This record gives sequence, C-alpha cells and structure tokens, in this order.
Amino acid sequence: MPEHSLLAYKFLFKINSIMKKSFYTIPLLLFAMHSCDYDSKLNLEPPTLISDVTAFETVDRVNNQINGLYGSFKGTGFWGSNYIYFSEARAGNFVSATLNPTRAALTYQMLVDASASEVDDVWVEGYQIINACNLFLDRLAINGEELLGATTYQNYVAEARFLRSITYYYLLQMYAQPYLKDSGASPGLPLRLEANTGLKDYNMPRSTVAQIYEFVLGELEFAEQNLPDSYPSAILNTTRAHRNTAIAMKTNVYLAMGDYPAVIAEADKLVPVSAPYRAPSGVSNQLESNVLNVFRAPYTSNESIFSMPFSATDVPGSSLGNSFLPDGVNATGFRAAGTGNYYLLESGIVANPGWKDTDDRRQFIFRTTTGSATGRLWCTKFDMGSPFADYIPVIRYAQVMLNLAEALAYETTGSADTRAVDLLHAVRNRSDETTTFAPTSQAELLDLIDQERNIEFLGEGIRNIDLVRRLEPIPAKRPAGSSPVAEVQPSAPNYIWPLPTSETIYNQGL
Repeated sequence: MPEHSLLAYKFLFKINSIMKKSFYTIPLLLFAMHSCDYDSKLNLEPPTLISDVTAFETVDRVNNQINGLYGSFKGTGFWGSNYIYFSEARAGNFVSATLNPTRAALTYQMLVDASASEVDDVWVEGYQIINACNLFLDRLAINGEELLGATTYQNYVAEARFLRSITYYYLLQMYAQPYLKDSGASPGLPLRLEANTGLKDYNMPRSTVAQIYEFVLGELEFAEQNLPDSYPSAILNTTRAHRNTAIAMKTNVYLAMGDYPAVIAEADKLVPVSAPYRAPSGVSNQLESNVLNVFRAPYTSNESIFSMPFSATDVPGSSLGNSFLPDGVNATGFRAAGTGNYYLLESGIVANPGWKDTDDRRQFIFRTTTGSATGRLWCTKFDMGSPFADYIPVIRYAQVMLNLAEALAYETTGSADTRAVDLLHAVRNRSDETTTFAPTSQAELLDLIDQERNIEFLGEGIRNIDLVRRLEPIPAKRPAGSSPVAEVQPSAPNYIWPLPTSETIYNQGL
C-alpha cells in the first residue's frame, strides 16, 4: 500500500471508524429493542439492522439520528464530563487529591504533551461529534425535506449545524491561541465539513482561529434563523437547541473574540434593558429564583437555556459528581459520596471575602468534618450520587446576563456602566440579598464581574475559558500538604493544549 494510502487508512482507523461506529450506535440500540418477526423466514436481513441508508427512511429513524447527535455531544470525552473536568483541573479552583495520572493529574499540573490521554480524548471525541453532524447533514440532504416537510427539515439541519459549530468553539478554547492575541491570525483547527465514511485522503491544514470563529458565527446565525422558537415541553426546551440557545451561544463566541458591541447586540435579544429580566420571545428564559433548583431535579428551569440530560440508564462513563464529591470518610454527613478526585483549593475563589457564608451558593460547598482531611472543601453542585445522572449545563441565563454585563463594562471607559452594575446585582442578589456593589471605575466593575463569574459558575468548566480568552495567566495552585503548581503565562508553550499525536502523525496536511 502506498505511504499516503497507509496514512489515510491509519487516520481513518484511529478517528473516522470510531466516528462512524458511534453515529449509528444509538439508533441500533433503540431498534434492537424491537422484536424480530421470526415468521418471515425469507427475510435474510434482520429488521433491526439499520444501515447508513435505511437510517433516514422514516421520520422516527431520522428523529433517532438527531437524538444521536446530542448523545455524541454529551459523551464522556466531551460534555458528559471530561471537557469540563479538565477545564476545572487547570483553572485554579480545584486540587488533585492524589495526583493520579488517570484522573487528569497532568492537566492539573499543566504538564500535558501531545501524547497525553486527556489531549487525545477530547480531540477525538470532539471530531467524532463533528463527523456525526457531517454524516447526518449529508444523509438528510438526500430526501430529508421530502420526508419531513420543509420546516422540520430546516429545524433538524439547524440543530446539526448548531452542535457542530459549538463543538468547534469549545475545541478552540483548548487547542488554539486566544483570538485577542493576534486577532485570530494563529493556527486554529482543521475545519472538517465533509463526512468521513471511507478510505481516502483526509490530510487537512489548520484554518486560522479567525476563520474558525467566522465559520462558527455563520452556523449560529443559520441556527438562530432556522431553529424552532420553542418546543412543547420543558424537557425539550432544556435539552434541544432552540432559537434562544443559538443567540446565547453567540454571546459566548463574540465575548471570546472581544467583540463587545456584538455581545451587547445579541444579548439584548434575550435580556431587557431593566428588570424583570426575561427573554421577550421564544422560551421564557430567565433567572431561577433559587439557584439551587437549577442543579436539582427536574433540571428544567427556565434558566437552563441548554443542558445535557442523563438518567439512571444513561450516564457518562465518568461523571462530574463522581469526581468532585467527597469520598469515604470525607463524605461523612453529606447525602452522597464520589471518588474524591478533586477538592476545592482553600485559597481559590472559596476564600473570596465578598462571598458571604449566607450566600445560597455556599450550599454547593461541603466541608469534611472528620478524619485526616478535616476542613477540606468540596464542590457539590452535581450531588445526585451514584449513578451520577445529574444534568450538566452548557449555558444558563445567568451566563448571558454576565456576558452582557462584561461587554457593557468594556464599552464604557472611565466609569462603571450602570446597566452592567444592575445586571451584576441581579445575579448576586438572587443568592445574596444583602450585598450592594458600588464600583467607581471601569476596572473595579470588571473585577467584580470576573469574581461573580468565578463564584456563579464554579465547577461548570467556564473559568478556564474566561482566563484564556482574556490572555490572563493560569493561576498558581499552592494547596496545603500537596505539591505546588506554578503560574503559567500566556506566552508559555503549555498555556494551551497541543494537537494530539494521533492527529499530527496521520494528518500530513498539518
């Protein structure tokens, strides 16, 4: 076999075969549950065998395929656990309890290289999601509009393009230099828009960061125009992309690019100029009156613009609750236990003097009261316990509000923007009615917003993104009784992740 064909085969075996197999896993499992007609003796093809052609022959099968795309996104290697878990391990609020290499110790210590399993896992799972979306779009284009009708067809196309675009966005935050470093001129990601379905040349160079962001924004714009305004149930409004979901994600993307006027323009579609803060159209997204309810069953509050659902029979291979909850004797007095892989850094955001003990969000913090680790603090946002089926937020209304507040603050030089202060108060006072902010400068307001984001989104995978998009150092971690981790500057080679060896060896286009 010629060298280039061998390389293509290896690349396909490593990534594409996984992608293709995964794409059909959910519908195969679903249809395998139906009994076979054993009276049809001459039917040599089992009716439960769904091929890449027959998977799009009926409305129900197409619906199973779109559900499969969401299933890919919430896989363990991506939003089911690892993307958030690895992000939090980096960002300065958590401590690795055992420095176990199988539990992201290298990520915690900022020591990963291209061969690290964390680097490979997130990359492969990310491109698995992307390829699943590409496959779906290719197959649906054949007869989807005729089968589904024009409106539903466009809805499904928009959902696939939405999931593909946000996957690229999240991969950028790990594997590419921040947009603000050089206006996106740095190498970004291979922009794969064709389905990998067979042996061929898959070599592809990296598009620039700016080119990937341009693509992501174009896809989100399409999604906003073609996603449904809402669904007939709260569970679908939380777990399927709708118009407001696309708008909310655009505020994330523009914030990462430092395009603050665009953040304001998008957020204004969801956040009124003054209270009450509630999306004026589509799903009535708004702050939940009690932040604790966002992370408790049924997980379908109007604050949850987009979340990944789990159940006792549908859980990730690993989970945030299992990793963040205290283990054994450390969990004495708490309602659930995990493996205790990561506890909270005592000098991290939990030490912020402005975060009062009476703040409702302090109820997400558990303190070990017995044993050798007495006093150790744990994040218990995901507290269901075994089988660890907590829903995981992708974006909440609180994040859109604070995105808007930050953008307004940046756009108002020389003073503290009053609308930004009002938004900041809305988020803080939901959990702590006794605090009043009175910033007198832009810098002071931006610092308060940053602190609020760090408190509000603790354990949700957002802190690392916030640090990197602003070109801020990854903080040092100096936990008591454990090895220190040095601060990492934006100019350091380990500030972002390298592309994994599995990509650089087999993709000669790099």
